[in-house]
Amino acid sequence: MSSLLLAISFLTIVPVYGNRTAWEKDMADSLYFYPLTGLLIGAFLVGAAYLSEILSLGWAGDAIIIVVWIIITGALHLDGLMDSADGLFSGRDREKKLEIMRDSRVGAMGVIAFGVIMLLKFTFLTTLSYTDKLWVLLISPAVGRWAMVYAVACFPYARSGPGLGNSFGNINGPYKIIGASIPLLMVVLLLMKGEGFLIIALTASVVVMIARWIAGCLGGMTGDTYGALCEVTETLFIIITVIAMAVRTVI
Repeated sequence: MSSLLLAISFLTIVPVYGNRTAWEKDMADSLYFYPLTGLLIGAFLVGAAYLSEILSLGWAGDAIIIVVWIIITGALHLDGLMDSADGLFSGRDREKKLEIMRDSRVGAMGVIAFGVIMLLKFTFLTTLSYTDKLWVLLISPAVGRWAMVYAVACFPYARSGPGLGNSFGNINGPYKIIGASIPLLMVVLLLMKGEGFLIIALTASVVVMIARWIAGCLGGMTGDTYGALCEVTETLFIIITVIAMAVRTVI
């Protein structure tokens, strides 16, 4: 239970872990509960979608969902997305990229990345029916946080010094990924049936390629790239789901 509370406190603005100190082992154990925390975030989004449907807000309701998404996560992952974009697309060498990412100021590429992610999430959500939107909103945050577990477990920390992304210590073996995957796959099977596994597999395949590209550029991962990968994965899941539904309709 303590690990779940830590995951919720770390990934959302809900301070259920309190002021207790979290050590490396605590942070590492909390990884098991990242997708479950994503489902909790998704529950807030489902609630926002429900209220928007009752009030017949249409696209304005989808905009509210995006705002709730940002608020409940404290924009933590969006901040990582913008910092990562500034560094990764700077055209500089590895060390300079890492230095740029550490800078708290947001550059042009960060603003562009933010705008693109927000635009894609919003526009693809507007294409979904209310029923489909509910389960997509529930699952996409969980898939995004599964991607964070994958990045932490499979790639080294890129910086030589301390940092937020280095707080998990050394993760050995596939246990964190397997443990984090089980609840996610159970929910996908329950809500999306067999089609869900195909969508998850396609999303994961693209995420693996993106993560490897990031690690190749930086020599590993950082706290910023964990957040960036989460945002990109959420968006990819929504896009791939919409496309899969469109293909199914045509066929």
